[in-house]
Amino acid sequence: MRNVAALTKRELLAYFLSPMAYVVLTVFLALSGYVFFSAVSNTQEATLVPLFEFLFLLLLLISPMLTMRLFADEFQSGTIEPLLTAPVTAAEVVLSKYLASLFFLLAMLVPTFVHAAVLFAFGTPDGGLVVAGYLGVFLLGGFFLAVGLVASACVRSQVSAAVISIVVLLSLLVLPVVVPKGATGAVSDAVRTLCFTGHFEEFTRGIVDTRDVAYFLLGTAFCVFLTCVLVAVRRWKGAV
Repeated sequence: MRNVAALTKRELLAYFLSPMAYVVLTVFLALSGYVFFSAVSNTQEATLVPLFEFLFLLLLLISPMLTMRLFADEFQSGTIEPLLTAPVTAAEVVLSKYLASLFFLLAMLVPTFVHAAVLFAFGTPDGGLVVAGYLGVFLLGGFFLAVGLVASACVRSQVSAAVISIVVLLSLLVLPVVVPKGATGAVSDAVRTLCFTGHFEEFTRGIVDTRDVAYFLLGTAFCVFLTCVLVAVRRWKGAV
């Protein structure tokens, strides 16, 4: 764990020394603030559901920008070689990069707690829905980052990594479209289950179902594991 902590600190410093990270953070907070106050003004309701739904789309676009540099930049600059020859495992390298992106996601979400505080100060929102909604956003964002992590480990170009990540996420998003309306059966059910939209919508209704939590956690774990395999293979090829 000492190696993971040191490597995570290294990755976090890289994030906060990058101008792109501050651009993404500024855009994220500005847009989320605008959507929150617009929704409250228009509906006159003490709810964060419109914000959660908007964060769904915003994270879909922003997460590839946060992960595209994680491996692709190191491949392109050649700094990955000293890292992979250091006395650390591929899993530690991958985990540290993912944790750093996850911490940055938290850094983006925490300031939006101000919106919840405003609602509780001047209204009576459903506390359970607020907690469930933020949990859903965090799990969704973590899954998106994990997909981007895999994409970044596949190519040398940051732009290509971002494009691959967006294409994969959009493909999962539109999966239900390929299923005929009203279709039933194992295949159609499996296709709908693979789409993250339905799983996230349950959180915005204030429902925390273990199946939805498991979907995001297992999907994230699979992507992190796949990235470990890709990095381990690259390390093995560099050693022969």
